[in-house]
Amino acid sequence: MKNSIILLLSLLVSFSAVTSFAQAQNNPTKKWGAEVNLLWPIFPGNIYKGQLTYETWRRNELTGDVIVGFHIRPFEFREDEGDFSNLALTFGYRQYFWKGFHIELYNAFGPGFNRNNVITGEDYNSWDFEVGLLAGYRWEFLKKEKREKLKFIPYLSMQYGFYYLAAQSNQHPIVDFEGERPFYVGTLNLGVRF
Repeated sequence: MKNSIILLLSLLVSFSAVTSFAQAQNNPTKKWGAEVNLLWPIFPGNIYKGQLTYETWRRNELTGDVIVGFHIRPFEFREDEGDFSNLALTFGYRQYFWKGFHIELYNAFGPGFNRNNVITGEDYNSWDFEVGLLAGYRWEFLKKEKREKLKFIPYLSMQYGFYYLAAQSNQHPIVDFEGERPFYVGTLNLGVRF
């Protein structure tokens, strides 16, 4: 029941963010963005994430972005599980409040794979749904006057928060597993707006 409520709330928030595309636009600046996460390939390691952003509305410094992307985790051996890999389509909404300060509602949906499970020796495939809440700041490298003249505007953003595996279609056995818990996440995104 708890997972169903989390799933429903996350889908409702994402739906409301996507429907904000219909709102009137009053800012002629760059609407699109592309980001890659520089941190995850190094720490926790072996995770690659990219995403596109689109500014759906702006009222002075209040701005809302819809986000669509992916993350890829190639197979790696985990002592408590066996060989693990997952892929996910990511989507969410980022709300800017003042300058670069923002919060982000995150969702990820995709297949997870466990091969040669250390407990059973079997293989497991699952469809997983993850939700998250992040807070962060975006630094734009150039002054506003220079940014307005460029075709591509570079930036760096850092975020901190929590993710939670809200639903899993086929959970695989894990040594000493006591149930899903929220886990701490940090990101370091290099991006460009265009």
